[in-house]
Amino acid sequence: MELRQLKTLVAIADFGSFVGAADAVSLTQSAVSLQISNLEQELGCALFDRRTRPPVLNEKGLALVDHARKVAELCDHISTIADGRDLAGTITLGAVPTSQLGLLPKALSQIRQQYPKLRIRIISGLSAELAGRTRTGEIDAALVTEPTVLADGLSCHTIAVEPLGLIVPLEMAEKNARVILKTQPYIQFNKNAWAGQQILQHLLDMGINTPMSMEIDSLEAIYRLVAQGLGVSIIPLNGATEAMLSGVKTILLEDPPLFRTLVLVERTTNPRAALVTGIVDILRKSGEGGHINKGIPDDARQVL
Repeated sequence: MELRQLKTLVAIADFGSFVGAADAVSLTQSAVSLQISNLEQELGCALFDRRTRPPVLNEKGLALVDHARKVAELCDHISTIADGRDLAGTITLGAVPTSQLGLLPKALSQIRQQYPKLRIRIISGLSAELAGRTRTGEIDAALVTEPTVLADGLSCHTIAVEPLGLIVPLEMAEKNARVILKTQPYIQFNKNAWAGQQILQHLLDMGINTPMSMEIDSLEAIYRLVAQGLGVSIIPLNGATEAMLSGVKTILLEDPPLFRTLVLVERTTNPRAALVTGIVDILRKSGEGGHINKGIPDDARQVL
């Protein structure tokens, strides 16, 4: 049994097919099939149900994936320690969609340049889902909105603080934010997201009962709806999102000011801690610039 066979098996489980795994591990599909065939022969059992297309892991295969993943993670960790300076291996990083429009692309580019041996797989999802998957060890770390209460077994690193602003059609640019929120149809960012829940709570704390018109989980879709005059919304503001805001006007919320904190959560006993630590500084530096982390007094940092 070889480590490369175990890593290929894990890749098939992660990417859902032999084809996806081949791209992930930089092999041909036939090479992936050969590795799995040799592994099955050595173990003396089938790991896939080949009656379906594509083949799917059977019960024995699923059980082996869990062990293979742990072996691969341990080997990556040993390689990192032995290297001493360069980060190597693979890390699975969760990220809320709003971060993927802001600091994450810049950070990934810098990570690739600084640590060419480090591979990062990105999983998109809501903060609660990603934090839960981090806690169970399904993913190594997650870039999420800071939770009100951090679950047991998790630790977090503050990455960036972003202001949130009201976006409105251009013709409403001179109107008062409170008046707009009380009278205009409100386009709510997914209320199952931590950010969405906290936006609603902030509005309630302000004594504002918005006339809800629709609920959307895509920032780009929200921009387009607002630009068409179909409502108003509150969104995170950073250099990347502001570049998309043609056709709308941004109004900063200042009574009281409103901000959200992005954090990187990981398990307190994370075996990939060295890899996570290596990318935290890059994520923080990528969060600098634009509105992020600038001009925000400590006593005004309301999390959203």
